Amino acid sequence: MNRLSKLIWAGEKPVLLEAKHLTVYYDAVLALDDISLQVKEGEIVALIGPNGAGKSTTLKAICGLLTPHAGEILFQGENVNNLQPYQLVSKGLCLVPEGRRVFTTMTVLENLEMGAYIRKDKTKTVEELEKVFHLFPRLKERQKQKAGTLSSGEQQMLAIGRALMMKPKLLLLDEPSIGLSPNFIEDVFEKLKEINKTGTTILLVEQNARIALDYADRAYVFDIGEIILEGPTELLIKDNRIQKTYLGG
Repeated sequence: MNRLSKLIWAGEKPVLLEAKHLTVYYDAVLALDDISLQVKEGEIVALIGPNGAGKSTTLKAICGLLTPHAGEILFQGENVNNLQPYQLVSKGLCLVPEGRRVFTTMTVLENLEMGAYIRKDKTKTVEELEKVFHLFPRLKERQKQKAGTLSSGEQQMLAIGRALMMKPKLLLLDEPSIGLSPNFIEDVFEKLKEINKTGTTILLVEQNARIALDYADRAYVFDIGEIILEGPTELLIKDNRIQKTYLGG
């Protein structure tokens, strides 16, 4: 097992999510090997590393799509290992999946309404819809348009907006920049920063280490199912290992 390097950062916030000694297998293949991480309230935390290192597996375990073989997942101090994804959504934990997964034959508005399918307070649903339209004016302009006719960047905005309809405490994003043009990547991350400033904590998996480190507060670096480095992004960016491996320095 690799020895974990940890870069220390002063300043403590309440812990919203904690994974403790998490181990996950795909059949007989070890995908996560005894990893631990925390996400504190109000943070943007990034998971970076090469393909197949276990980043997306971590998100899937956290949101209930995979069952850990060992370890514990705590959300707001509660063990949520055995909860189904819809139960986690109702507790305020929402995932924007890789590839966006919008309902292509439904309109933009119908996609957003699907994001609030378990909400019972329709007044609050309307309020959240207006907030999404304020955040993403293009979605308001295209609300009657089929989601499948949107550009990849607009579909990413729609996928994020759909998750926001539940007013999540923790927003999980799996590769939000994948398939986007450079201009749209920056637009999406600027919107994520704006979402975070309104009080939503964010945990994201991102292949583009540069953009992740530019926008996140802290990051965990994965390698072959293990976390090998963690710390505040302002320190990670200066780390020789990060510069050499991920930033071309």
